[in-house]
Amino acid sequence: MSERFQLNIRDSRQKLKMSWLDKAISYVSPKTGLSRLAARARIEMAANYRGSESSRLRSDWVLGVDSTTPGGWELSRLRERARDLNRNDPLSSGATDTLGHNIVGKGLKPQSRLRAEYLPVDEEKARSLQRQAELIWNTWAPLADSGNRLDFDEIQFVALRKIIEDGETIALPVMVKNEPWRTIRRAVELVESERLARSDVFGMLDTGIELGNRGEPKTYHIRKADHQNKNQGKSVAIPARDKAGRPNILHVFRTLRPGQQRGIPLFAPVLTYFKDLADYLEAEVVAARVAACLAVFITKQDPMNLATAMQTDTETSSGDRIAGIEPGLVGYLNTGESINVVDPKRPGDSFQPFLEGLLRIIGASLGLPYELLLKDFSKTNYSSARAALLEGRRMFTTWRGWFARRFCQPIWDLVLEEAYLRGLFDAPDFYKYRSEYTRALWIGGGWGWVDPTKEVEASSNAVAYGLSTLAEEAAGQGRDWEEILEQRKREQDKAAELGVVLHTSSGQAGEEKGANAETEEE
Repeated sequence: MSERFQLNIRDSRQKLKMSWLDKAISYVSPKTGLSRLAARARIEMAANYRGSESSRLRSDWVLGVDSTTPGGWELSRLRERARDLNRNDPLSSGATDTLGHNIVGKGLKPQSRLRAEYLPVDEEKARSLQRQAELIWNTWAPLADSGNRLDFDEIQFVALRKIIEDGETIALPVMVKNEPWRTIRRAVELVESERLARSDVFGMLDTGIELGNRGEPKTYHIRKADHQNKNQGKSVAIPARDKAGRPNILHVFRTLRPGQQRGIPLFAPVLTYFKDLADYLEAEVVAARVAACLAVFITKQDPMNLATAMQTDTETSSGDRIAGIEPGLVGYLNTGESINVVDPKRPGDSFQPFLEGLLRIIGASLGLPYELLLKDFSKTNYSSARAALLEGRRMFTTWRGWFARRFCQPIWDLVLEEAYLRGLFDAPDFYKYRSEYTRALWIGGGWGWVDPTKEVEASSNAVAYGLSTLAEEAAGQGRDWEEILEQRKREQDKAAELGVVLHTSSGQAGEEKGANAETEEE
């Protein structure tokens, strides 16, 4: 009997515990005592909220053991099934890639946002420090991986994929030694979720995290990587932070409940839907293949063959029965044998609506509109396509900001701190104003336009009427507004040098025309 049912039975017994009076009455009159116990049970089941009632209609609603973090075996099973779907199911793999490409894409890029009014530097020095910080980052990013395989953009994509697939990503911001060609020694080592665990006295794996008095993580137990088959099963205790407060480990996951210690795969609510849908589609493909087979079976009327039990064409040379059909098959049957045709019932008009409804349910759980989940815009017009994209972008933007804060920003802080200590980042009183020196805006890839003419005009009007800024509109396209203006200035200077007139928007042209008219009147 499972632990879940044992707890339910024990809970019921505790609720219906008999008092001394009940026991006395039951001893004298068992029937009366049983009636009292049944009446008390009905009172216990009475509820003000129908969702909590225990009536006959809800008897199959079996509840599990409530916990902020599922057990190690349950999390392991969820991760294994999510990984299996990503390996073998095209819909699951496509959904994971869609989330990764839209949230991270080519990688989130930092834009240093120092504010001179909060720093002991003037505006010109602040701009210089911004350029220094971004140059340091661009030099470090290609060497971000401690294993010298990935750059930081690729690390972001893998880390986000692990959050979707495993529910969490674990990264160690290590210091790499014996590689003098590294200007910055700080590097990132990604760790599989299975390595964050330790065995208790019974050999069972727990969360691998030691907590403090307030429930804060104090120590992480990471099993060593088994690269050379020497350290299997061994683990090392890593403090969550060092004495200066720097993170020794980045454990990033979506927190759904207070006190949650481990992440839960994003696919957890729809794992069964993915699996059932995959099996259903596979059955339909098999049915279509069977229906496409044109087979001819010939019955032989030869009593001598049956009497002598000679080998027939329904058996192989080894005596095995032939159990299968294929297109164009001609099969010979033994005397007395006949064919019972199995007619695979193909789906009718209900197949497409059922499939679409199931996919919409899956998309709702993942936060992906149906059009983005299936990459199918064949049934949409401009308004509906834009509404679907805006809904998806709202989710992508939320995920992007969360991922930048939890994963990218701490690494940016550590890189700039090391650069300061090595004399590469000339920031006065760095530790006093550390939060300002490491302030950054993280920009991802652009969304593109459904209708460029309409959306560019709307964007231009939003900036003109003060409803948006050039920085916001440029960030929406994955661009840096300062780089846009600097490049525009270079183009204008070069055009003026060559005597070329650049095309301007109607608003700019109107402003220039008005300014020229005022000049002529003067």
